[in-house]
Amino acid sequence: MTDLWDIRLVGSLETLSPFCVIPPSADEVTRADGSKFRRISRRTIYQDGLRESRPVVPGSTLRGRLRRSAVEVVRGMTGDRVPLAQWHQNAIGGIKGSESEASFDVQLRITLREKNPVLALFGAGSPWMISRASISDAIPEGPVETDLIGGARSDDGRRDGSFFEKLDADALEQWHAMANANSARTRYKKAMRELNATLRAARKNGSAEEVARLEAELGELAKREETVGLLSTNPVSMPLQHEAIPAGVRMQHRITLSAVTAAEAGLFIAAMNHWMKSKPALGQHESLGYGLLRGEYDAYLSPARSDDPFAIGQANAVSLGTMIAEPVSGLSCVPERFVEFMSAFREAFQQGAFDFRLASEIGTQAK
Repeated sequence: MTDLWDIRLVGSLETLSPFCVIPPSADEVTRADGSKFRRISRRTIYQDGLRESRPVVPGSTLRGRLRRSAVEVVRGMTGDRVPLAQWHQNAIGGIKGSESEASFDVQLRITLREKNPVLALFGAGSPWMISRASISDAIPEGPVETDLIGGARSDDGRRDGSFFEKLDADALEQWHAMANANSARTRYKKAMRELNATLRAARKNGSAEEVARLEAELGELAKREETVGLLSTNPVSMPLQHEAIPAGVRMQHRITLSAVTAAEAGLFIAAMNHWMKSKPALGQHESLGYGLLRGEYDAYLSPARSDDPFAIGQANAVSLGTMIAEPVSGLSCVPERFVEFMSAFREAFQQGAFDFRLASEIGTQAK
């Protein structure tokens, strides 16, 4: 029978550079000067009876990078190009449709667990498989004041005095048309905002004739704004602001692997190393040097307790020491047991124990 292990990595992540992840549903904040920015990911913390919102490194962001790093480890060993559907299955867990999860072949799920350690670790939606890797949000140990980083995208005509000398006649004419259209569109939008306010007041207190006149005027402005919009672009000169966790913030973090084989654990550790060495930056604004994190984890190992109803707590857990994760350098102070697990993954791979193809292909072959 294959030995199964529970692994806990309990420690911290520290921002070595600003960190920014803006979720799709982020709130937009308007400042007193009219400038806007969107909130980065946050979680509510209750501490000392007080409710507090703290910025976080989302567990989903960390999980996504680790999963793709696991896929890259495998791809580096095979050197193969793969079909898109196979990439989706392994990198994001497949593209799930409306099929029933109950109807999934249980024996095929067991086979996939044995054959594909990426799916065994991170799970899948299609085919449906449970994840054995739990990766928490990284939450600051105390209150954090985020940075609001400002800047501006400048017009080349203002930034570089020789800009216009580099353009041909057609380009100069095009630039002037775009600039004039942008200015006109800005004026129309301002006039429409003011007219809308007047119209709202007229609908409450004005006459029907006044309301009709204002509505007609607003409609005409909208047509003009739409017309110049065909010639305009987004403004070349515009403020650019974003919120970020500053460098130097220490955050609590935890990773748990439940009932994993030695080979699966080895792939996960190899994925952590790949993340730090090959793709260390997470989140947005990577081009500005953002997203670098340093990890420090106390590692604990114990036999999986899923088959022992009398095992209570962490009585059998063994401390393996502290493991360090550094950008570019990768992992250091790696426990000897983890090195053995990575060797177990490499040996199983070299012996042809794994199959990372689509579940449908493996199922067809099994029949």
